Amino acid sequence: MRCLKDLNPKQLEAVQFFDRNSMVFAGPGTGKTRVITSRIAYMLESGKLPEARRILAITFTNKASNEMKSRVAAFGVDQKRVRIGTFHNFCMWVLKAYGDKINLSREFTFISSNQQLHLLKQVAKDANLMMKPNDLKNRISDLKNSSVDFEDYLNKTRSGTQEFQVAAADYQNRLYAHKLIDYDDAILHTATIFKLKPSILELYHNAFPYILVDEMQDTNRMQLELIRLLGGNAKHVMAVADDDQSIYGWRGALPTVIQEYIDLLAADKIILNQNYRSPQRVLDVANRLIQFNDGRTEKELVGRPNELGDDVIGRWFDTWKEEAEWVADKIVELHSAGMEYRQMIILYRSRHPSLKVIDEKLLEKGIPFQHFGKNFQNKKQLLSEFIVASMKLIADPNNEVVLSALIYAFAQRFELNDDFDLYEYYKKDSDRLTLDRLAQIHVEDEIDDAVQRTAEFCLSAKDLKSFAKLYDGLYKALNIEEDLAKYDETTRHEEKRHLDLMRDRMSKSVASTITDMLAEIELQDDSNHIDQRMNKVGVSTFHTAKGLEYKAVFIIALEDHFVPGRNGGRPDKEQEERRGLYVAITRAESKLFITHANQRTDWNGRIEAVRPSRFIDDMRKREVTES
Repeated sequence: MRCLKDLNPKQLEAVQFFDRNSMVFAGPGTGKTRVITSRIAYMLESGKLPEARRILAITFTNKASNEMKSRVAAFGVDQKRVRIGTFHNFCMWVLKAYGDKINLSREFTFISSNQQLHLLKQVAKDANLMMKPNDLKNRISDLKNSSVDFEDYLNKTRSGTQEFQVAAADYQNRLYAHKLIDYDDAILHTATIFKLKPSILELYHNAFPYILVDEMQDTNRMQLELIRLLGGNAKHVMAVADDDQSIYGWRGALPTVIQEYIDLLAADKIILNQNYRSPQRVLDVANRLIQFNDGRTEKELVGRPNELGDDVIGRWFDTWKEEAEWVADKIVELHSAGMEYRQMIILYRSRHPSLKVIDEKLLEKGIPFQHFGKNFQNKKQLLSEFIVASMKLIADPNNEVVLSALIYAFAQRFELNDDFDLYEYYKKDSDRLTLDRLAQIHVEDEIDDAVQRTAEFCLSAKDLKSFAKLYDGLYKALNIEEDLAKYDETTRHEEKRHLDLMRDRMSKSVASTITDMLAEIELQDDSNHIDQRMNKVGVSTFHTAKGLEYKAVFIIALEDHFVPGRNGGRPDKEQEERRGLYVAITRAESKLFITHANQRTDWNGRIEAVRPSRFIDDMRKREVTES
């Protein structure tokens, strides 16, 4: 069979193992996507999949989902017999079909992060809860991610203070009332439907006798519960994971979920350790680093033999400016020697104002580059989010949650004093603010003009069928071109990239309604902001670069309080930080550059002394060539 050609013995074992459920431990670069797609093709070619049945493959990111679809198509697989998508895509599909069974409107859309924080600020104030909106958001998210259904979540909220209970209940009620859900709700509501309505779960059991789960290490407990429910009657469940790449603890993912899966589904272990990406010189550094973590499944990565040009080079600098200068010069040198810009990436642990100097040096030397993920330099609401919020109002003009958040975003956009409540100003003595009222306000300044134009367009656009035309109309009504002109070059570049990507997705959407299209748009993750076809140097966090590979990788700012971060002192946190660096190192196909400085600016722009990361010793610094 073509799908089995050139698989190594362990990959072949994973593809053909059907005795029991399985857990495939796949280190970076060991071909996990190939194993999953080959297995899908094998099930169809061998006749294991019964007629009128389908395979369900659940991924963690949209990029992984798209890559999997592309590879499956290359095998000639009938796309109608495979459903590939992220957890949230799958759950949205279920909720659009059966959400009304738990009194959730099928016309729901996702509440954006900014809208969510604005709503939580309101509910905390109304409940006299002395908690910052972001802290309240994280508290609610943690409780949802550690729950197995909605009743379990509600029980956990009751363990908090009376004020917290009131705020959490009010938050959920307002979401329901305005046909909104947050991202955690998508999975929690789906698990709840399957538990309360066994007949619906049985439909999915019948439809999907075989289930594959990608990136199991990135899942949380409610995602594990969803897998348990779906896999309860499946003929076979195969999960692929690498506990050494579990880097999403801040959103509930736990490496221990892997063992829980093995125990719950009585799964056999298969270990892949043959790396097809990196030279052994790079993998030696990665292997030495990760061995300091406890409780991991032992797997020594074996790579290709070292070749001329493969390097691991460390450079240490007095200042962050010297570091940026050297990195930019090295990129120029590599490009002059024949390496394409798209084959290089600059990685850092987290976004920080001092790293803006990297952008400045790249621009200064004429090096084209692109940030992956959302731009950290623009702390206001992204202009693309204004378009999404306005479209929600076209679909649901009476949505007070969205309207209130949008007016607040306008206040931020025009830099009004935080003490001035623009929403209350427009509302005046009325019980509630409406689009009709905003369309009739007396225009006194540019804020009034922008708000009125937006309201007028939203009211007039109900019958527009083209999502692209809706986008273009809002782009003009919101006067986005004028805002773009106010940004510096790097921020303008990033904002324009987000806007262009959004328009492209909207124009290609085959959704039948605005709400369905917006649900698709809002499920796009950071991986959707990555386009490796563009001949530009990548600039990214460790997290966003997961799954990517480059000829030359620059890991910068390898300093304590950056790597690990300031909150990385606890043993479990430090181990996750070490895994993040491990992910970054294993992106390298040939050259790995590691840098740090002795001085860097803090968040307030003050120069401070910094220490090399403690992880440099873990990697055994003597093995890193000083150059």
